Amino acid sequence: MVKCNLVKKIYFSFAVMVGLLFIAACTADPTSEKVPGKFSEKESALNYTDFAGKKVGVYTGAICEQVAMDINSIPAYYTELSAGLEDIRKGRIAGFMTDLSMLMVLAASPGNEDLQVIKVPTEFFIAPMGAISTNQNIIDRFNKFIAGIKANGVLAEMQERWLDDLVDLDPVMPNISLTGLNSTLRVATSGTEVPFAYTGANGQLKGYCIELAYRFAEHEGMTIEFADMEFSGLIPYIISGKADLAISTISITEERKKSVLFTDSFYDDQFGIIILNNNRGTFASSDNVIKTNHSFKTWFKTGIERNLITDNRWKMIVNGLGITMFISLSAHFFGTLFGCFVCFVLTLKNKILRKLGELYCGLIYGTPVVVLLMITYYIIFGNTNISNVIVAIAAFTLVMGATIAQNLKGAIDTVDPVEIEAARSIGFSAFKAFMTVTLPQAVRRALPGYTNSFVELVKATAIVGFIAIQDLTRAGDIIRSRTYDAYFPLLLVASIYLIVTTICVQLFKFVVSKANGGETQ
Repeated sequence: MVKCNLVKKIYFSFAVMVGLLFIAACTADPTSEKVPGKFSEKESALNYTDFAGKKVGVYTGAICEQVAMDINSIPAYYTELSAGLEDIRKGRIAGFMTDLSMLMVLAASPGNEDLQVIKVPTEFFIAPMGAISTNQNIIDRFNKFIAGIKANGVLAEMQERWLDDLVDLDPVMPNISLTGLNSTLRVATSGTEVPFAYTGANGQLKGYCIELAYRFAEHEGMTIEFADMEFSGLIPYIISGKADLAISTISITEERKKSVLFTDSFYDDQFGIIILNNNRGTFASSDNVIKTNHSFKTWFKTGIERNLITDNRWKMIVNGLGITMFISLSAHFFGTLFGCFVCFVLTLKNKILRKLGELYCGLIYGTPVVVLLMITYYIIFGNTNISNVIVAIAAFTLVMGATIAQNLKGAIDTVDPVEIEAARSIGFSAFKAFMTVTLPQAVRRALPGYTNSFVELVKATAIVGFIAIQDLTRAGDIIRSRTYDAYFPLLLVASIYLIVTTICVQLFKFVVSKANGGETQ
């Protein structure tokens, strides 16, 4: 019976996945045929002054926020460009502002003929890019290295390969030999910044900044280790000492210099605003799009090819799922053990210990999980070299410990005291009465909450990308940063979460039912 229910729920989850994809295929703009447009700012009657009073997307934590306000537009904050592009196409924002080089490559990419770029004049801001560190020795060595490759023409060659030549939108990384004789260079980056730092075939990082980091490691006789994370996490990552160097599209500003050390600039860029391509100078128009009747089959096949087959991106999904499940199962196991201990503390007659247990549960419940994860990573384990995955497991163990403790304590409190008194009256010790009468009933009553807590834990692990872990959600974000497909990666990841949690919950129930002599919930 249990196996039959499991199969039914898996089929149901799969049906929901297909339904979501079908709805997306019927409503998604990517299935429409765009009117071809050339990559040229001259085609538009717009300029930067036309964005006054309009919403313009910016990266959270990026300097372009101030530039957007300087041109009298209203900043709208995003953690990824693909979400901003979708809102442009939906008419929710007028455009998205970031580094001009990134937008040039984006607008020239196949499938983005409906987009074009407007330059923001350099008098508003020139974006000199630099790497950051808290180690002055690293800064000095990097500056010496930059001066050397500027002098011998290597930096100009790199700029031509990654930034100046739009014929090849995905250049091949050159072969760079790393000896590793002088230890490891730990580098933090944000791998969604095409063409500076992004994920290529088989999940390998590439781009202008990545090549620069490799060449610096080669120059120093070191090997290299990358930590890929959200852009907003780069500065906290460096300040906490987790990496020697952070390199991405980080603009050098006087305000940021107060917090971290900057290298000399390795590329000076200006900002641009990407908008819908419309020759009549409006921000959005139904004339931009010619609707076609693409079938679900065609859309689904194209989505598979672009998001999974190309560059073996399916491997990122598989690896991300493996990390998600490892963190979830480990945290649930250790959280169960810790939760039982906390529950024991909550049942003690010692008032001080019981209050401490209640205080712990209150603190966990009152703190957002993402904040708790950051505190665990940057403060509690800030000065250690413990693996990011282990830190994530520790953080979620704390969360699960409080959840399971409160759930089990509530279940224990529901057991009728008369049954316990009856057991004691026939000679059972307090411990034997608890193990024979109270615990079995409490476990059965706590099971629904216990299985639900696992589902919530699996979903909560979606935030581990903030501490440079490439889980299932982060893998989907990376794929979106390459394909700019706003629907397929999101729905694929959601469907995988749905199927996995359904299977795991049913397995939990099956195991517990066997332990209870075949009783099901």
